[in-house]
Amino acid sequence: MLRVLRQVGDVVHRALKYAIDLAQAETPVLEICEKVEGFIRANDAKPAFPVNVSINEVAAHYTARRGDVLRLPKTGVVKIDVGAQRDGYIVDAAVTIAVGPVFSNLAKAARAALETALGAVKPGVKAWQVGESVERVIKSFGFNPIYNLTGHKIERYILHAGYVVPNYPDKTASQAFAVGDVYAVEPFATNGEGYVTDGRDITIYRLVRMRHKTHQHVIDVVSAEAGPLPFSPRWFPQLSDADIESALKAGVLQGYEVLVERSRGYVAQFEDTVYVSEDGAVPLARTLELL
Repeated sequence: MLRVLRQVGDVVHRALKYAIDLAQAETPVLEICEKVEGFIRANDAKPAFPVNVSINEVAAHYTARRGDVLRLPKTGVVKIDVGAQRDGYIVDAAVTIAVGPVFSNLAKAARAALETALGAVKPGVKAWQVGESVERVIKSFGFNPIYNLTGHKIERYILHAGYVVPNYPDKTASQAFAVGDVYAVEPFATNGEGYVTDGRDITIYRLVRMRHKTHQHVIDVVSAEAGPLPFSPRWFPQLSDADIESALKAGVLQGYEVLVERSRGYVAQFEDTVYVSEDGAVPLARTLELL
């Protein structure tokens, strides 16, 4: 398992490096998403979810729509979240690019929090203790963590496998890390209140039913490529927007609403997926080497 995870992690590392090179002011978000997803596929892996490009107060879950005209801003905070999988083994990682100097400290806070968190993950350590270190670092920069976003345990073909890694000392996250665990650790920092709310838009979906009298065509098309993992309608030109919307209303698909910081504060994120070894966290995407 670890050998495959390291290989997938290397794909994610290089995909993020490519995304950083692409992410210039006024670059179309659609171009970044399609090129980075294409890079993953060209390297003997599949996207574990659509590339997320979340700008400023948008914290997560934004990927380009078909024909999307959104471009990167001339100044602001751009989060790029990339996941890849091979045979169901998933690596999930993210970076923040501060476009212009004003927001560089916000990105630095999230990066420093990830660095501290990775050092804190060890067998026997409880997840809330990692959250405690994340909050301490982010607050030392004068910002707030996002209290209602978390890292997450990853299992084969399961991106969110129940257990979480909070961004503050939430003692309900009382599980201890164990050798062999795989977790995505992802501090979010904001100059806002520190809470996200669901926006109205949905750009990412997931298949949640495998049989349906009316929507079996949608199920068959999506399951062949994405299986149970999140997808973008961009991947399936044979499915219309009406097909997707109808399947969503029928409960065949789950939609992930775009998440927005409640006070419209800007949000930064850094993330890596770790394998827990006897000696501590093994960073699979080596995110901290990128920026």
